[in-house]
Amino acid sequence: MSAKVIVFDLGNVIFRFDLTKFVKAYIQKIPNHKTTDFNELIPTYSEFAYSYEKGNISSFDFYDILAKRTQYWGTYNEFAFQWNNIFEPIPETIEIISTLANNYELAILSNTNELHFDYLKERYPAVFALFNDFFLSYKMYFRKPEDEIYQHVIRHYNILPSEIFFTDDMEENIKAAERNGINAWLFTKTYYLIEKLKEEKVLI
Repeated sequence: MSAKVIVFDLGNVIFRFDLTKFVKAYIQKIPNHKTTDFNELIPTYSEFAYSYEKGNISSFDFYDILAKRTQYWGTYNEFAFQWNNIFEPIPETIEIISTLANNYELAILSNTNELHFDYLKERYPAVFALFNDFFLSYKMYFRKPEDEIYQHVIRHYNILPSEIFFTDDMEENIKAAERNGINAWLFTKTYYLIEKLKEEKVLI
């Protein structure tokens, strides 16, 4: 069945990101840093990072928790710069999106947070102007691969799940989308995405 809506993940599909760049900058402002592994530095990091992505804590609270647990002495603005300074666009994917925007409804479905999304949208307004809808974990209070986030997308468009084409770089997110009836494709390289879209008879 031909796609009516095409949904993209954000990180490592539209924008590459390197969290180690943040960690290397961050640890310069903590005492006695001995590791660049954030999960080793803060064993519960993933737990409250996910909470931040689900909108359960504010951006300042996220900074405050990290700062207190690591004795980070940087300001909130310094932290925000370091936290956001990890992205670069993937031009090949953006070129495809620009072409698709002429014929399809496009959306972003992303596990993201307020600081990252606001930064990217402000820095790359032309990219985000190509999209009709944004399904963001921190605004929806769910994260991929939770079923609820996919069901929200399906209800929003009120079409068959199979009429939604979704691409993401995480296999667990693809499996969850498929479990909810969405036509999902694991993103590895833009070239392979082009071939898949041709196979799906999507105009590009």
